[in-house]
This record gives sequence, structure tokens and C-alpha cells, in this order.
Amino acid sequence: MISGTEESEQVLQTLGFSNLEAAIYTYLLQQSPTTGYRIAHALGKPIANTYKSITALQAKGAVIVDEGQSRLCRAVPPDEIFGQMQHALKQRCEQAAEALIKLKTTADDTRVYSLHTWEQVMARARQMIERAEQVVLVNAFPHPLREIQAELENATLRGIGVVLKVYEPVDVRGADIVVSGESEYFLRQFPAQELSLVVDAQEHLQAIMEPADSRVIQAIWSSSTFLAFNTYNGLYSEWLLTRLNKQIENGASLPILQHSLVRSFPLMQTPGYNRLFERLESQDKPENPSPSKKAM
Repeated sequence: MISGTEESEQVLQTLGFSNLEAAIYTYLLQQSPTTGYRIAHALGKPIANTYKSITALQAKGAVIVDEGQSRLCRAVPPDEIFGQMQHALKQRCEQAAEALIKLKTTADDTRVYSLHTWEQVMARARQMIERAEQVVLVNAFPHPLREIQAELENATLRGIGVVLKVYEPVDVRGADIVVSGESEYFLRQFPAQELSLVVDAQEHLQAIMEPADSRVIQAIWSSSTFLAFNTYNGLYSEWLLTRLNKQIENGASLPILQHSLVRSFPLMQTPGYNRLFERLESQDKPENPSPSKKAM
């Protein structure tokens, strides 16, 4: 069993600290302030290497050094150093995204890709919602829904339609929500949690996970407009059928039921349909024939 000090050093190394830097920072958290000489002696490390690592920790913002004659070193509190690291990482990510977005994107990709971790699934779902231009359709169990609820609400604030089928009552501001009529069965008997998401009939994601440890059983994503087009139609039809069943149970009149059949976001008006139609239309056009040679 590893000690608390060893565990702290291992965690710091995952954040980019060298072995010696992690050891010095961990030591200073418990013994600040002290001199570089005393640190080297306590850790059994060469003095030159210790001072070099202290300088590196200063550059990271993890250590501050008294500028007086004693040159006492003090560890910056963990909350402060991690806040600095998060801010710096955010800036670097924004700079990288700005640079990469200028690159020419590849042609349409019709392949289906597997996702293997729940973090990867959630990150892709959030990105899809942020890319939405018109409408987001979601069929989600409680656990995955909680993780993307903020992004769905932000989408409605941008004027994006959010059509949502859930398995327990939930408030997602601005979304058009129906609760499954089979919620009790699925939440009690079904041994997994599901997320199905399609955006603009242009890309779709489907995932199923273990509820206890968020282990992915299977998850796929594709930007194939043909597959997204069909997934959109299926999810919208399922959502609509659930809503009609609820209205019938509540004694809705025929005019109300007929009005409910009118889709707020018709399939043939989605960005995905337009993109698919343009692609098919361009494939049907014959290539320009080369001019015939004049008769000799």
C-alpha cells in the first residue's frame, strides 16, 4: 500500500511534474518555508539538481522563493497552482483550436466509428450539441442526460430546437420533452443506460453503458448523412408516438391529435437532408463530355 506522499508524487507526475519536482513540491507542502539545501538533504538528492528543479517549479508557478539572502522556498497552495494550470491549459487549447480550424477539412466521411470510454462519449455528445444549427433530437436515460443537460439548455438559448425523450421527469429549459410510457420497466429492469443523439440529421451518436461504473458496452458515432437521416426519422417518430400515446391517455380531441402530427422540424427541411440531396444530385449529373474532334 503506497503512502500519502507517494500517491501525491504520482498524481503530480501525471500533471507533467518530473520525479524530483513532484518530490520537492510534496515536501514543501509539509515543510515550508525552507532552503534548497535542506530540501536536497532531506530528499537525499544532489544540490545542483535540486536547485534546478526548484527553478522549474518556479516557472510552473508551483513554488515561490524569498528573494532575501536565505532564499527560502514555499509551496504555492494546490488550489492556486491547479487553477493556474487549468487557465493555462484552457488558453493553449483555445489557441490550438483557432490554429487547427483554419486547416482545410477532409471530405464527407460516411464511416461508423466506435467510442470506447464514457468520457469520450460525453465529449463527443457535447461537441455535437454545440455544432447544432437547427435541431437536436435526444433519447436519454437519466445518467447521460444529466451530463449534457447544460449543453442542451445552452442550445435552446441559441434558438436551437431540442426534442427530448426521457425516462423520468426532468426540466430542461426550452426543450420539447416527453416521458417514456415504459419508464418504470426500463429503469427497474433494463440493465444499462442508453443515449441516442442526432443533430440536424447530419451526425448521430448511440451509446449504451453500465449504470454502476459508467463502462461503455457499445458506442458509435458517424457523420454519414444517410445514417443520420434515418436515425433522425426514427428518433422523431418514436418521440411523436410517445407524445400521441400520452395525449390519447389524457383524452385529447381529434383536432389536437391531428395538430400533434405536424412536425416542428420536418425531415426534408433539415441541414442533413439538404446536404444529402445536394450530394445525390451532384452524383446524378453527367460529366461534361469532351469536345469531339473535327473530322479530318
